[in-house]
Amino acid sequence: MKRSRADRIPADWSRIFRQMRRLGLPPRSTVRAPLPIVVAAALIVTACQLGVGQPGPTASASPDEPSPSTVQPSASTVDTWGPLAVIPPQGGMDTLRTEGRLRITDTCVYLESRGEVTLLSWPADRTMWSEESRVITYDNVDGSVVTVGDGDHVILGGSGGPGEDGISGEEFVKRTAWVAPPASSCTLDRWWGVGAVED
Repeated sequence: MKRSRADRIPADWSRIFRQMRRLGLPPRSTVRAPLPIVVAAALIVTACQLGVGQPGPTASASPDEPSPSTVQPSASTVDTWGPLAVIPPQGGMDTLRTEGRLRITDTCVYLESRGEVTLLSWPADRTMWSEESRVITYDNVDGSVVTVGDGDHVILGGSGGPGEDGISGEEFVKRTAWVAPPASSCTLDRWWGVGAVED
């Protein structure tokens, strides 16, 4: 019968002990000297039996795989968020201010002001989209709840770009973690992260 590697290790240690006795080493040395080695051997045997250290499948980033910010939204995401670009919950938002008319298209939500359009991104924990009535309900930090729709004049807290760092809209989308990314057809010349809504 073929013995496993684990079965052979104790037998090998017995032979080592016998050889040490033949060399005239005192019994005390026989017990103390190999103890760390015995412990190490026991750990190795246990690891081998559990398969520890065996290579497994590893995640590799392939250049062909899209980054999280470029993954197209699923059908359930579209149902939940409609045309909104949605970011994860934010611990706090900047308190800059902008205002204009809200523009809701089939694929994007903008703020229109002085002939410019600004793509709006909304925090997931404070925003609700109604597909039926095509309105956005926003829970402000102060406890007020505001519902706005296409064409409404709004005052928005938050912050946006392009700022002094001069990053492009495409770079902004790439750098941002999204719950629901903006549609590829959305204009990205300017953007704004919504932190408060007044109508």
